[in-house]
Parts: sequence; structure tokens; C-alpha cells
Amino acid sequence: MFSTRFKTLLQREWMQHHFGWLVVMLAFPLIILIAMPFGPLHLDDHVPPPTMLAAAVIGISTIAVFGITFLVTSFQLSGLARRDTQDRTIEFWMSLPGSHSESILATLLMHTVFVLVLALGIGAAMGVLLSIGVVIKAMGFGALMDVSWWALLVAGAAGLARMAFGTLLFTLWLAPLFMVLMAANAWLKRWGTPAVIAAVVIGGNVLDKLYGNPIVWNLLHAQFDGAGRALMDASNQMRGGSIAPESMPQFISQFAGWALNDAGAALAQTASLHFVGGLVIAAACFGLVILYRRQNH
Repeated sequence: MFSTRFKTLLQREWMQHHFGWLVVMLAFPLIILIAMPFGPLHLDDHVPPPTMLAAAVIGISTIAVFGITFLVTSFQLSGLARRDTQDRTIEFWMSLPGSHSESILATLLMHTVFVLVLALGIGAAMGVLLSIGVVIKAMGFGALMDVSWWALLVAGAAGLARMAFGTLLFTLWLAPLFMVLMAANAWLKRWGTPAVIAAVVIGGNVLDKLYGNPIVWNLLHAQFDGAGRALMDASNQMRGGSIAPESMPQFISQFAGWALNDAGAALAQTASLHFVGGLVIAAACFGLVILYRRQNH
């Protein structure tokens, strides 16, 4: 019974927002795809092999679509705590067998996990189309035959699996920030987000400038750094440049193995005070949102 109710709540979020989400995910790659035949293509003097060029385009497309979608859903999320109260649909939802916690959790999961995983898939799929156009424009139609599409499929599947797992950890790292804004918007209404921003900026500057204690900035940096590493490259190997395969078979084996090891590194980093403390704050704010809904339905 719980699974049926929860699935219905997830479907409700999808039906209410899916058109806007799909527009957001498809807008950037479609604009680039349409403009590609008319604009110049600037590459360095050293043009990479066709397979590496295609891989770079697919990666950029995936990350760009994910980032844009994340910004949009994050902006939406802060105001959703009061949505059902504002449009009076809360009476309908509470007439069904369910709880406030289920409704809020479904909203959070759809906006912070499921939609972002979908954005990864759409970004990668559109990246394949973009990569074909870039390779043709840079090297001609014949270069498409030199692209190792099987190698890209294997490496891409490993990368998408790593980022999909990382999306869940990414959301947990940022949960205190999401939930603080949701709780503030629930109780303070339109003043919620400005109040949080003002408290962080003023409090952080006072502690830093007057008392020489940058604890606010350090905490924020720790959460964002943890979230970024959870999403990709927790082991810092790609940024360190240690992965530099000389051949595509070697690239495939290295990347697939790296993705698995990097997922383990991201999971290991959750055993930190910053991560656990953030979840405690998120849980407290989750309780505040539930309390608001109980008092206002």
C-alpha cells in the first residue's frame, strides 16, 4: 500500500512539471545542434582523434544538461513546501491514505534525484547527436568511420552509472541547503530565501571579518566540495591528469575500472562529520516542513 501511494505522489510531481523539465533539458543541446551548421568551429591546432573528440562533446553535453536542470529544479524546490497549502490541493491529498512525510519525500526525490538522473540520460543522448555534427564539421564525413562507437558506448555506460550513483550522494551532501531553504520558505513565505541568504552573508562576514573565524565559509565549502566529488572524480584522478590512455582499448579498461573505484571513494567520503552533520540539519528542517503542513491544512 505504501509503495502504491508513494508511486502516485511521484507521478503527481512528474505530471505537474514534466513539460517544463523536458524543455529545460532539451533547449541547450537543440539550440547548439540547430546553430552548428551556421557557426564556425574553433579547435586548437592539435585536433584530437575522432573518438576522443566525440567523447569530449558527449561529456560536455551531459554535464551541461545536468547543470542546467539542477539549477532549475533547485530554484523550484524551495517554494514547494507551501504549494499544496497555497492552491488548496492539500485537502485532496490528505483525504487519501498517506502522510505529510510521504508527500514531502516524494517531492524531494523527484526534484533532486529522479529528474537529475533523467537529465544525465538526455544529455548523453543529445551529446551523441552533437558529437556526430562536430566530427563531421571538424574532419568530414569520413571521420565518422574512425570513431570507435563501441568504445564510447562502454565508457559512456560506465560514466553514466557512476554519475547516476553520484547524483544520490550529491543530493545527500546538499540536503541541508535544500531543506533549510524549504523550511524557511514554509514558515517565512516569500521572505524565506532572502532571510536565509542575509543570515549566511551577514553572519559569515561578521564572524570572518570581526572575529577572524571563517567557519560559515568553511562549512559551505566543505558541503559543496563533498557534493562535487560525490558526483564525479571523488578520487581526484581525472583532475590530476593520471588517466591518459594511449589507445581506446586501454581507455575502456581504465575508465570502467576508474568509475567503479571512484564510486567507492565517493561512498567512503560520506563517513565524515560534515556529511553526517548536514544530514542531521536536513532531518531537523524536514521535521519543520512537516510541522508547517500539519498546522496549515
